[in-house]
Amino acid sequence: MGMIVPLTGDSEKDFIRDAKALALHPLYPFLYGVEIRYDSLKKREEKLGKFLGELRGILGEKKLIFTIRTERQGGFFPYDKSYFQLNMMAMESGYPDYIDLEVELDSKGRQAFLDCHAMIMQLGGKCIASYHDFQKTPGRGECREILSALASYGTDTVKLACMPRQEGDVLNLMLASREWKDKHPERNLICMSMGEMGKSSRVLGSLSGSKHSFVQAFSASAPGQLGIEEYIKLWRKMEGRKNIALIGFMGSGKTTLGEMLSRKLSLPLVELDRRLEESFSMRISQYFKQYGEERFRREETRLLREVLTEENKLSQDLQDDFHKASPIREEEKILYEGRAEIILSPGGGIVLREENRKLLKEHCFTVYLQLSPKAVLERLEKEAENRPVLQNKLDLHSIEKIMEERESRYQACADTVLSVEGKTVEQCMEEVEKLLREEGLFYFPEFCQKTKEI
Repeated sequence: MGMIVPLTGDSEKDFIRDAKALALHPLYPFLYGVEIRYDSLKKREEKLGKFLGELRGILGEKKLIFTIRTERQGGFFPYDKSYFQLNMMAMESGYPDYIDLEVELDSKGRQAFLDCHAMIMQLGGKCIASYHDFQKTPGRGECREILSALASYGTDTVKLACMPRQEGDVLNLMLASREWKDKHPERNLICMSMGEMGKSSRVLGSLSGSKHSFVQAFSASAPGQLGIEEYIKLWRKMEGRKNIALIGFMGSGKTTLGEMLSRKLSLPLVELDRRLEESFSMRISQYFKQYGEERFRREETRLLREVLTEENKLSQDLQDDFHKASPIREEEKILYEGRAEIILSPGGGIVLREENRKLLKEHCFTVYLQLSPKAVLERLEKEAENRPVLQNKLDLHSIEKIMEERESRYQACADTVLSVEGKTVEQCMEEVEKLLREEGLFYFPEFCQKTKEI
């Protein structure tokens, strides 16, 4: 789950100082983004654009979230026209990736929000529609209604944070979030229960459906935030998914990218189709002709279940050898705990059966390699005989139809979608590395040296 560190300060100098310190933090590469809590400023001396430009220069490619929390929802800024004007000014600078905009559950401010959102989108930014209740946690049904109300604003991400009064409130908020997310898998959700009582919700995002968690590097911007190190330790112990799966249509590059990841991370690559051919003692295309697709899919599920529930044990020796070859300091061991076990490269039709999709969701962090039908056709024209699903269908219309039928299933399985259109394998590899670091899944060997140099 992607970590976001909020920065607060009385002055721009405070923000700049903390941003520089954060960029030198050994775990900085594992952060998804940094939130600038602009409402905490007591004295504004620099122009907003210049200030954000300085921060962007320090923070590099990390996602930059600009937030003005108003007095209504736990912040320090008045809710008036200046609130929306300042948010639009921030986006006009070109530096933030996201603008966090507060939502009231009644119609108050709705049009101003929509106008501001439209302007931000025109400028190439994205919005988070957020709602905070520091007094209570609404009932389970009401929480679902709040999330739906937030989603009605059409933003990229919705965020709900509530204060629990009793332990059941934490569970109800998480259940409501999970139920809502299951009905809206295409929407990004950030959901948390605040305070000491709600800390567990911050590390159980894979259960509640929450995509990100706010953690502290220097001081908390909201009650219950965990420190970066503490969060990673807890998350890795609780997170059940220990594998990386690359899914996508045939020709999307799963095997090629999987081989590069395997070498880079010193993890075994399991190519499901190759293992099936070994067990069949024949090519998959021959198996299709002799026994049919239904029997093949049953065997595919059997092997997937075996690999994800038993195969992981086979990677332990390899991991032990890697640790011996790359000694690490005691304080760096946190980066190894709970690292991935295997890289899985299944066939393009793995998502067709519901049981397969459940296995992937339960055991893997899944990356969907997305490619256009035209690019698929160009890649597959030379190997049609080895693609039984495409026998007599190697034309653009047929490929489009098959891909359209599978798209929703790929999306339902995926933790993230990576477009590989027009990119080299090296470019795709770089994006996957960055993504997996920010998800906190495992440790990169070369990063050990970098942390020692800091």
